[in-house]
Amino acid sequence: MLRLKQRLLSAVRTVAPLAAASLHRLSLSTTTAARPPARFVAEDYLVATCGLTPAQARKASKYLSRLRSPVKPDAVRAFLAGIGLPKADVAAAVVSYPPLLCANVDKTLTPRIAQLRQIGLSPPQIPCLIAVVPEVFFSPVKISRLTFYLSFLGSYDRVHSALKRSDYLLRQDVETVVRPNIAFLHQCGLTDYDIGKHFMLTSRMLLSEPQRVKEIAVRAEELGVPRNSVMFKHALLALYSLNPVRLSAKLDFLKKVLGCSEADLCILVRKLPTILTKSERKIGCTVEFLMVEVGLEPLYILFRPAMFGYSIEKRLMPRHFVVKVLKAKGLVKKDIDFYNVVCLNEKRFTEKFLVHYNKSVPGLIDAYAAAFTGQVPPEL
Repeated sequence: MLRLKQRLLSAVRTVAPLAAASLHRLSLSTTTAARPPARFVAEDYLVATCGLTPAQARKASKYLSRLRSPVKPDAVRAFLAGIGLPKADVAAAVVSYPPLLCANVDKTLTPRIAQLRQIGLSPPQIPCLIAVVPEVFFSPVKISRLTFYLSFLGSYDRVHSALKRSDYLLRQDVETVVRPNIAFLHQCGLTDYDIGKHFMLTSRMLLSEPQRVKEIAVRAEELGVPRNSVMFKHALLALYSLNPVRLSAKLDFLKKVLGCSEADLCILVRKLPTILTKSERKIGCTVEFLMVEVGLEPLYILFRPAMFGYSIEKRLMPRHFVVKVLKAKGLVKKDIDFYNVVCLNEKRFTEKFLVHYNKSVPGLIDAYAAAFTGQVPPEL
Protein backbone atom coordinates (compact mmCIF):
# COMPACT_ATOMS: atom_id res chain seq x y z
CA MET A 1 0.00 0.00 0.00
CA LEU A 2 2.85 2.36 0.84
CA ARG A 3 4.53 1.67 -2.50
CA LEU A 4 1.28 2.31 -4.39
CA LYS A 5 0.86 5.65 -2.63
CA GLN A 6 4.42 6.70 -3.54
CA ARG A 7 3.88 5.80 -7.21
CA LEU A 8 0.69 7.89 -7.36
CA LEU A 9 2.43 10.91 -5.83
CA SER A 10 5.27 10.58 -8.36
CA ALA A 11 2.83 10.46 -11.27
CA VAL A 12 1.09 13.61 -10.06
CA ARG A 13 4.41 15.45 -9.81
CA THR A 14 5.23 14.42 -13.44
CA VAL A 15 1.84 15.26 -15.00
CA ALA A 16 1.33 18.58 -13.23
CA PRO A 17 4.07 20.53 -15.10
CA LEU A 18 2.93 19.08 -18.45
CA ALA A 19 -0.61 20.09 -17.78
CA ALA A 20 0.48 23.54 -16.76
CA ALA A 21 2.53 23.90 -19.97
CA SER A 22 -0.43 22.77 -22.03
CA LEU A 23 -2.66 25.29 -20.33
CA HIS A 24 -0.06 28.02 -20.99
CA ARG A 25 0.14 27.15 -24.70
CA LEU A 26 -3.64 27.12 -24.91
CA SER A 27 -3.74 30.52 -23.27
CA LEU A 28 -1.19 31.92 -25.77
CA SER A 29 -3.07 30.37 -28.68
CA THR A 30 -6.32 31.92 -27.54
CA THR A 31 -4.69 35.31 -27.05
CA THR A 32 -3.04 35.18 -30.52
CA ALA A 33 -6.27 34.18 -32.21
CA ALA A 34 -8.07 37.02 -30.55
CA ARG A 35 -5.44 39.62 -31.59
CA PRO A 36 -6.43 41.50 -34.81
CA PRO A 37 -4.04 41.36 -37.81
CA ALA A 38 -1.54 44.15 -38.24
CA ARG A 39 -3.05 47.24 -39.91
CA PHE A 40 -2.00 47.81 -43.56
CA VAL A 41 -0.27 51.18 -43.87
CA ALA A 42 -0.12 52.23 -47.52
CA GLU A 43 2.57 54.85 -46.94
CA ASP A 44 4.93 52.32 -45.36
CA TYR A 45 4.17 49.80 -48.11
CA LEU A 46 5.00 52.32 -50.84
CA VAL A 47 8.36 53.10 -49.27
CA ALA A 48 9.40 49.58 -48.27
CA THR A 49 8.01 47.60 -51.20
CA CYS A 50 7.66 49.99 -54.13
CA GLY A 51 10.76 52.09 -53.54
CA LEU A 52 9.06 55.48 -53.28
CA THR A 53 10.57 58.27 -51.23
CA PRO A 54 8.70 59.22 -48.04
CA ALA A 55 7.44 62.41 -49.70
CA GLN A 56 6.22 60.49 -52.77
CA ALA A 57 4.62 57.83 -50.60
CA ARG A 58 2.83 60.41 -48.48
CA LYS A 59 1.30 61.98 -51.57
CA ALA A 60 0.43 58.68 -53.29
CA SER A 61 -1.05 57.04 -50.19
CA LYS A 62 -4.04 59.43 -50.35
CA TYR A 63 -5.25 57.48 -53.39
CA LEU A 64 -4.93 54.11 -51.66
CA SER A 65 -7.12 54.71 -48.62
CA ARG A 66 -9.43 51.78 -49.47
CA LEU A 67 -6.69 49.19 -49.41
CA ARG A 68 -6.80 46.99 -46.31
CA SER A 69 -4.05 44.54 -47.22
CA PRO A 70 -1.10 44.20 -49.62
CA VAL A 71 -2.82 41.45 -51.62
CA LYS A 72 -4.01 43.60 -54.52
CA PRO A 73 -0.90 45.82 -54.86
CA ASP A 74 1.31 42.74 -54.62
CA ALA A 75 -0.64 41.18 -57.49
CA VAL A 76 -0.31 44.36 -59.57
CA ARG A 77 3.44 44.58 -58.98
CA ALA A 78 3.85 40.93 -59.91
CA PHE A 79 1.84 41.48 -63.08
CA LEU A 80 3.89 44.52 -64.10
CA ALA A 81 7.11 42.66 -63.45
CA GLY A 82 5.76 39.81 -65.56
CA ILE A 83 5.27 42.02 -68.62
CA GLY A 84 8.81 43.33 -68.29
CA LEU A 85 8.46 46.54 -66.29
CA PRO A 86 11.61 47.15 -64.21
CA LYS A 87 11.17 47.98 -60.53
CA ALA A 88 12.26 51.59 -61.06
CA ASP A 89 9.61 52.02 -63.78
CA VAL A 90 6.97 50.45 -61.53
CA ALA A 91 7.83 53.06 -58.92
CA ALA A 92 7.62 55.83 -61.53
CA ALA A 93 4.25 54.53 -62.72
CA VAL A 94 2.91 54.44 -59.15
CA VAL A 95 4.12 57.99 -58.51
CA SER A 96 2.45 59.12 -61.72
CA TYR A 97 -0.79 57.23 -61.15
CA PRO A 98 -1.16 55.72 -57.63
CA PRO A 99 -4.59 54.07 -58.30
CA LEU A 100 -2.68 51.64 -60.49
CA LEU A 101 -2.01 49.57 -57.35
CA CYS A 102 -5.75 49.16 -56.81
CA ALA A 103 -6.37 47.62 -60.24
CA ASN A 104 -7.86 44.18 -60.76
CA VAL A 105 -5.32 42.14 -62.69
CA ASP A 106 -7.82 39.83 -64.39
CA LYS A 107 -10.59 42.33 -65.12
CA THR A 108 -8.57 45.43 -65.96
CA LEU A 109 -4.86 44.97 -66.60
CA THR A 110 -4.89 41.78 -68.65
CA PRO A 111 -7.62 42.95 -71.10
CA ARG A 112 -5.81 46.28 -71.62
CA ILE A 113 -2.59 44.52 -72.51
CA ALA A 114 -4.53 42.53 -75.10
CA GLN A 115 -5.92 45.77 -76.56
CA LEU A 116 -2.47 47.31 -76.78
CA ARG A 117 -1.24 44.26 -78.65
CA GLN A 118 -4.21 44.53 -81.02
CA ILE A 119 -3.31 48.10 -82.03
CA GLY A 120 0.21 47.01 -82.92
CA LEU A 121 2.38 47.48 -79.84
CA SER A 122 5.06 44.86 -79.33
CA PRO A 123 5.81 43.22 -75.94
CA PRO A 124 8.89 45.45 -75.37
CA GLN A 125 6.94 48.61 -76.28
CA ILE A 126 4.09 47.99 -73.85
CA PRO A 127 6.11 48.33 -70.62
CA CYS A 128 7.73 51.45 -72.06
CA LEU A 129 4.27 52.92 -72.58
CA ILE A 130 3.06 51.93 -69.10
CA ALA A 131 6.07 53.59 -67.51
CA VAL A 132 5.08 56.91 -69.14
CA VAL A 133 1.25 56.77 -69.10
CA PRO A 134 0.07 54.09 -66.63
CA GLU A 135 -3.45 55.57 -66.68
CA VAL A 136 -3.90 54.04 -70.14
CA PHE A 137 -4.92 50.89 -68.24
CA PHE A 138 -8.05 52.63 -67.01
CA SER A 139 -9.23 54.55 -70.06
CA PRO A 140 -10.28 52.81 -73.28
CA VAL A 141 -10.61 56.21 -75.01
CA LYS A 142 -6.91 56.82 -74.48
CA ILE A 143 -6.15 53.65 -76.37
CA SER A 144 -8.20 54.93 -79.31
CA ARG A 145 -6.26 58.23 -79.17
CA LEU A 146 -3.03 56.30 -79.02
CA THR A 147 -4.12 54.47 -82.17
CA PHE A 148 -4.62 57.81 -83.93
CA TYR A 149 -1.17 59.11 -82.98
CA LEU A 150 0.52 55.87 -83.99
CA SER A 151 -1.02 56.30 -87.43
CA PHE A 152 -0.32 60.03 -87.72
CA LEU A 153 3.27 60.00 -86.46
CA GLY A 154 4.10 56.73 -88.17
CA SER A 155 6.00 54.96 -85.39
CA TYR A 156 5.78 54.12 -81.73
CA ASP A 157 9.16 55.74 -81.05
CA ARG A 158 7.84 59.14 -82.14
CA VAL A 159 4.67 58.69 -80.09
CA HIS A 160 6.76 57.69 -77.08
CA SER A 161 8.92 60.81 -77.47
CA ALA A 162 5.81 62.98 -77.57
CA LEU A 163 4.31 61.25 -74.53
CA LYS A 164 7.51 61.65 -72.54
CA ARG A 165 7.32 65.36 -73.18
CA SER A 166 3.65 65.57 -72.21
CA ASP A 167 1.13 62.86 -71.35
CA TYR A 168 -1.51 65.53 -72.08
CA LEU A 169 -1.37 64.15 -75.62
CA LEU A 170 -3.78 61.37 -74.61
CA ARG A 171 -5.99 63.62 -72.52
CA GLN A 172 -7.08 66.03 -75.24
CA ASP A 173 -9.97 65.12 -77.51
CA VAL A 174 -8.84 64.15 -81.00
CA GLU A 175 -12.06 64.81 -82.89
CA THR A 176 -12.88 68.27 -81.54
CA VAL A 177 -9.36 69.64 -81.02
CA VAL A 178 -6.51 67.78 -82.68
CA ARG A 179 -8.05 66.98 -86.07
CA PRO A 180 -9.41 70.53 -86.59
CA ASN A 181 -5.97 71.96 -85.74
CA ILE A 182 -4.28 69.62 -88.19
CA ALA A 183 -6.78 70.59 -90.91
CA PHE A 184 -6.13 74.30 -90.25
CA LEU A 185 -2.36 73.86 -90.34
CA HIS A 186 -2.73 72.02 -93.64
CA GLN A 187 -4.53 75.11 -94.96
CA CYS A 188 -1.54 77.18 -93.86
CA GLY A 189 0.73 75.07 -96.02
CA LEU A 190 2.19 72.75 -93.38
CA THR A 191 2.73 69.07 -94.12
CA ASP A 192 2.05 66.14 -91.82
CA TYR A 193 5.81 65.92 -91.26
CA ASP A 194 5.93 69.59 -90.19
CA ILE A 195 2.99 69.11 -87.86
CA GLY A 196 4.37 65.94 -86.34
CA LYS A 197 7.89 67.26 -85.87
CA HIS A 198 7.23 70.82 -84.77
CA PHE A 199 3.80 70.80 -83.15
CA MET A 200 3.46 67.34 -81.63
CA LEU A 201 6.97 66.35 -80.62
CA THR A 202 8.11 69.73 -79.29
CA SER A 203 4.99 71.75 -78.47
CA ARG A 204 1.51 71.40 -77.01
CA MET A 205 0.14 73.89 -79.52
CA LEU A 206 -1.62 71.16 -81.49
CA LEU A 207 -3.58 70.36 -78.32
CA SER A 208 -4.74 73.95 -77.84
CA GLU A 209 -8.26 75.11 -78.61
CA PRO A 210 -8.60 75.61 -82.41
CA GLN A 211 -9.67 79.23 -81.98
CA ARG A 212 -6.42 80.04 -80.18
CA VAL A 213 -4.35 78.43 -82.94
CA LYS A 214 -6.16 80.58 -85.52
CA GLU A 215 -5.54 83.73 -83.47
CA ILE A 216 -1.82 82.93 -83.28
CA ALA A 217 -1.73 82.47 -87.06
CA VAL A 218 -3.33 85.89 -87.56
CA ARG A 219 -0.79 87.47 -85.21
CA ALA A 220 2.08 85.85 -87.14
CA GLU A 221 0.79 87.41 -90.34
CA GLU A 222 0.47 90.79 -88.65
CA LEU A 223 4.14 90.55 -87.68
CA GLY A 224 5.11 90.02 -91.31
CA VAL A 225 5.30 86.22 -91.52
CA PRO A 226 2.91 85.07 -94.28
CA ARG A 227 1.25 81.69 -94.44
CA ASN A 228 2.90 79.17 -96.74
CA SER A 229 6.30 80.71 -95.93
CA VAL A 230 9.12 78.55 -94.61
CA MET A 231 9.24 80.52 -91.37
CA PHE A 232 5.51 80.44 -90.66
CA LYS A 233 5.67 77.30 -88.52
CA HIS A 234 8.51 78.78 -86.48
CA ALA A 235 6.51 81.98 -85.99
CA LEU A 236 3.53 79.99 -84.72
CA LEU A 237 5.67 78.14 -82.19
CA ALA A 238 7.37 81.34 -81.03
CA LEU A 239 4.07 83.17 -80.56
CA TYR A 240 2.49 80.20 -78.79
CA SER A 241 5.07 80.51 -76.03
CA LEU A 242 4.33 84.20 -75.41
CA ASN A 243 1.25 85.75 -73.86
CA PRO A 244 0.12 89.11 -75.36
CA VAL A 245 1.72 91.19 -72.59
CA ARG A 246 5.06 89.44 -72.86
CA LEU A 247 5.01 89.65 -76.65
CA SER A 248 4.34 93.39 -76.57
CA ALA A 249 7.21 93.92 -74.14
CA LYS A 250 9.56 91.86 -76.31
CA LEU A 251 8.67 93.84 -79.45
CA ASP A 252 9.16 97.14 -77.65
CA PHE A 253 12.56 95.96 -76.40
CA LEU A 254 13.68 94.94 -79.89
CA LYS A 255 12.68 98.28 -81.35
CA LYS A 256 14.54 100.10 -78.59
CA VAL A 257 17.77 98.09 -78.61
CA LEU A 258 18.04 98.07 -82.42
CA GLY A 259 16.59 101.50 -82.98
CA CYS A 260 14.29 100.15 -85.65
CA SER A 261 10.84 101.04 -86.90
CA GLU A 262 7.73 98.86 -86.87
CA ALA A 263 8.34 97.97 -90.52
CA ASP A 264 11.97 97.05 -89.85
CA LEU A 265 10.85 94.93 -86.91
CA CYS A 266 8.55 92.94 -89.21
CA ILE A 267 11.54 92.23 -91.47
CA LEU A 268 13.49 90.98 -88.47
CA VAL A 269 10.70 88.70 -87.26
CA ARG A 270 10.02 87.40 -90.77
CA LYS A 271 13.67 86.39 -91.15
CA LEU A 272 14.05 84.94 -87.62
CA PRO A 273 10.77 84.40 -85.72
CA THR A 274 12.60 82.56 -82.95
CA ILE A 275 14.18 85.84 -81.86
CA LEU A 276 10.91 86.39 -80.00
CA THR A 277 11.77 83.47 -77.71
CA LYS A 278 15.27 84.67 -76.83
CA SER A 279 15.80 86.46 -73.54
CA GLU A 280 16.27 90.20 -73.48
CA ARG A 281 19.64 89.64 -71.83
CA LYS A 282 20.80 87.41 -74.70
CA ILE A 283 19.58 89.90 -77.32
CA GLY A 284 21.12 92.86 -75.52
CA CYS A 285 24.50 91.17 -75.06
CA THR A 286 24.60 90.12 -78.71
CA VAL A 287 23.73 93.60 -79.98
CA GLU A 288 26.32 95.17 -77.67
CA PHE A 289 29.05 92.77 -78.82
CA LEU A 290 28.29 93.21 -82.50
CA MET A 291 28.09 96.99 -82.32
CA VAL A 292 30.86 97.76 -79.79
CA GLU A 293 33.38 94.98 -80.34
CA VAL A 294 32.86 94.17 -84.02
CA GLY A 295 31.79 97.67 -85.04
CA LEU A 296 28.65 96.74 -86.98
CA GLU A 297 25.81 99.16 -87.70
CA PRO A 298 22.31 98.47 -86.27
CA LEU A 299 20.81 98.21 -89.78
CA TYR A 300 23.43 95.62 -90.77
CA ILE A 301 22.51 93.54 -87.72
CA LEU A 302 18.80 94.01 -88.29
CA PHE A 303 18.91 92.50 -91.77
CA ARG A 304 21.13 89.60 -90.63
CA PRO A 305 19.27 88.29 -87.57
CA ALA A 306 20.77 84.81 -87.91
CA MET A 307 23.68 86.13 -85.84
CA PHE A 308 21.36 86.15 -82.82
CA GLY A 309 21.21 82.39 -83.10
CA TYR A 310 24.93 81.96 -82.39
CA SER A 311 26.68 81.89 -79.05
CA ILE A 312 28.85 84.90 -78.29
CA GLU A 313 31.40 82.77 -76.41
CA LYS A 314 31.51 79.81 -78.81
CA ARG A 315 31.03 81.50 -82.18
CA LEU A 316 30.99 85.27 -82.44
CA MET A 317 33.89 86.17 -80.17
CA PRO A 318 36.41 83.50 -81.27
CA ARG A 319 35.81 84.23 -84.96
CA HIS A 320 35.97 87.97 -84.40
CA PHE A 321 39.37 87.44 -82.74
CA VAL A 322 40.70 85.54 -85.77
CA VAL A 323 39.39 88.12 -88.24
CA LYS A 324 40.85 90.97 -86.15
CA VAL A 325 44.30 89.30 -86.15
CA LEU A 326 44.20 88.67 -89.90
CA LYS A 327 43.07 92.25 -90.58
CA ALA A 328 45.89 93.65 -88.44
CA LYS A 329 48.44 91.68 -90.45
CA GLY A 330 46.90 92.68 -93.76
CA LEU A 331 45.99 89.12 -94.69
CA VAL A 332 42.27 89.78 -95.26
CA LYS A 333 40.37 92.83 -96.47
CA LYS A 334 39.46 95.47 -93.95
CA ASP A 335 35.85 95.32 -95.11
CA ILE A 336 35.53 91.52 -94.91
CA ASP A 337 31.89 90.57 -94.32
CA PHE A 338 31.64 89.42 -90.70
CA TYR A 339 28.27 87.78 -91.30
CA ASN A 340 29.74 85.50 -93.97
CA VAL A 341 32.53 84.54 -91.58
CA VAL A 342 30.06 83.73 -88.81
CA CYS A 343 27.79 81.61 -90.99
CA LEU A 344 30.52 79.23 -92.18
CA ASN A 345 30.35 75.80 -90.57
CA GLU A 346 33.24 74.90 -88.31
CA LYS A 347 35.02 72.72 -90.85
CA ARG A 348 34.91 75.38 -93.58
CA PHE A 349 35.96 78.15 -91.19
CA THR A 350 38.90 76.08 -89.97
CA GLU A 351 40.09 75.40 -93.51
CA LYS A 352 39.64 78.97 -94.80
CA PHE A 353 40.87 81.04 -91.87
CA LEU A 354 42.95 78.82 -89.60
CA VAL A 355 44.75 76.21 -91.67
CA HIS A 356 45.20 78.57 -94.63
CA TYR A 357 46.90 81.26 -92.52
CA ASN A 358 48.59 79.05 -89.94
CA LYS A 359 52.08 79.48 -91.47
CA SER A 360 51.63 83.22 -91.89
CA VAL A 361 50.43 83.58 -88.29
CA PRO A 362 52.10 80.91 -86.10
CA GLY A 363 49.97 80.01 -83.12
CA LEU A 364 46.71 81.15 -84.70
CA ILE A 365 45.06 77.75 -84.31
CA ASP A 366 46.02 77.49 -80.63
CA ALA A 367 44.89 81.05 -79.97
CA TYR A 368 41.50 80.33 -81.58
CA ALA A 369 41.18 77.16 -79.50
CA ALA A 370 41.88 79.18 -76.35
CA ALA A 371 39.28 81.79 -77.30
CA PHE A 372 36.77 79.05 -78.08
CA THR A 373 37.14 77.62 -74.57
CA GLY A 374 36.69 81.01 -72.94
CA GLN A 375 40.36 81.75 -72.26
CA VAL A 376 42.03 85.02 -73.15
CA PRO A 377 44.02 84.29 -76.35
CA PRO A 378 47.67 85.44 -76.51
CA GLU A 379 48.76 88.39 -78.63
CA LEU A 380 49.88 87.28 -82.07
